[in-house]
Parts: sequence; C-alpha cells; structure tokens
Amino acid sequence: MLVGVMRAYALMGLAVLILMACALDVRAQTVRRWGLGMGIPAMVVSGESELPMPISCYLLIETEKLRLEPEIGLLREDFSSVEREETRFVLQLGSGIFAQRYVADNLLSYWGGRLVLMLLFQSIRDEPIYSDVIIRSESSGIGFLVGPATGMEYFPVRRFSMGGEIQLLYMHLFLENDRFSALYSRPLFFVRWYFR
Repeated sequence: MLVGVMRAYALMGLAVLILMACALDVRAQTVRRWGLGMGIPAMVVSGESELPMPISCYLLIETEKLRLEPEIGLLREDFSSVEREETRFVLQLGSGIFAQRYVADNLLSYWGGRLVLMLLFQSIRDEPIYSDVIIRSESSGIGFLVGPATGMEYFPVRRFSMGGEIQLLYMHLFLENDRFSALYSRPLFFVRWYFR
C-alpha cells in the first residue's frame, strides 16, 4: 500500500510541476483581465456512495491565449437522526489551466485540465436507543482529482458571464484504513465576474 501512496503522490507532484510551468507561461504574458468565479458542481454518485463535491470559488487570470484558475472549495454536511449524528468536512485546493478561443463576440470556449488536492474529515456519534453507550469515531483522509475539462462561457454583458463545464476526473482518496479511486464525469455550472 505504501508504494501505491508514494506513486500517487509522485504523479500528483508531477502534475503540480506541469501546472506551475504553465502558470509561469501565463505570468510571462500580459494579463488581459482577471476576476472571480463561483462553481456549483452536480452531486456525483459512484457505485452506492455519493461523493462530496464542494462549491468552489475561482480566481480568474486570463491572458490572450491562456487562462489560469486557482480554486478553493469548502463543504460541510451535517446529518442527524434519533440514533446518529454525522458531520463531513471537505476542503479542496487546486488549479486549472486552459487554452481559450472566442467562437462569437459573447461566447468563449475553453479546454484544458484541472488538478485538485482534497482534505476530508468525518465525525460520527452513535447513541443507540436501547443502550447507554455512546460510540464516537473520527476519520480523515487526503486525496486528489486530476483530469481534462472543457466548457463554454456566455457573456450577457462585458464583465459578467455564466456557463458550464464538463470534467472527466480521476479521483484517488487515501482514508485512514482504506483507499478509494474512481473515474467519473462531472458537470459544473458557474458564474464569473471580471474586473478588468
């Protein structure tokens, strides 16, 4: 298992280096405009479990040919019933790098990839009705998402856009006593505000 974890981190490190090299290329070009965006992903179901997908905020840095999108995403879910209380927390840190092209005056298409680091935490408190015993458990994990993405962005006005993106992502999670990996597609809907 340790070899698999090391291999996954080596691949993630390589992907980070590639994104950093692309980011340096963005820095070498003149920034045409920048802005903020908010992405709302659809819930992903893999097998019998739902994968938590946070709402993400993006910082948009756009040059003539490339777009860099650092992101942060947060999700907190609380479930409670008569016998159980459960809390999940997910933090996502990542970036996307895209080539882009206007297909019309107010319609932009882009394609590229995303790399995201995920930190997970889960707390469970079980209190069976017919027992005085309270069972508490906590677990945490780390993982990553990597894969290609493409989307379109519509500008009803010059500084505001809305659109959609489809992603084909490979997810690998390292939990305390388990590993989980999946390949899935994920739609993302977003709004973006540009300041320049």
